[in-house]
Amino acid sequence: MATAQLLRPAPAIEIAPEAAAPLAALAHPLIAGALSVLAFTQASLGRLRFTRDLDLTGDVSSIKLHGVRHRYCPLYVVPVWARPLLAGARAHHRLTNRLPGEDVFAPVMVAEARHLRAHAGRLPHLDLTPRASILVP
Repeated sequence: MATAQLLRPAPAIEIAPEAAAPLAALAHPLIAGALSVLAFTQASLGRLRFTRDLDLTGDVSSIKLHGVRHRYCPLYVVPVWARPLLAGARAHHRLTNRLPGEDVFAPVMVAEARHLRAHAGRLPHLDLTPRASILVP
């Protein structure tokens, strides 16, 4: 967090808890975590791709996303509804013996890209399909 160029956290996109509830039903914690970050930040997949375990605060209340050459790395307050989803993604990352400096969502971007895109399409009210559609042809 020390490298975040930030005066105050960027506001998260407001999403009603009931609209985000389907994310909690997803079986894979990385998919649920990735889609939740895309939903409340409206960030690009490039920013999500390089998110590390180190970029989440210990209590999962903030997340830093990376910009090009780390010139603009916004810090977002994680909405309450998304915290358990990101905690699950972090737990999955750690249980698979990945290091804190490794990208948390990298496996979703490659091995599970089709699932990420399919689930994004099932949540039209979160408007995630355009971001997830570029993952796979």
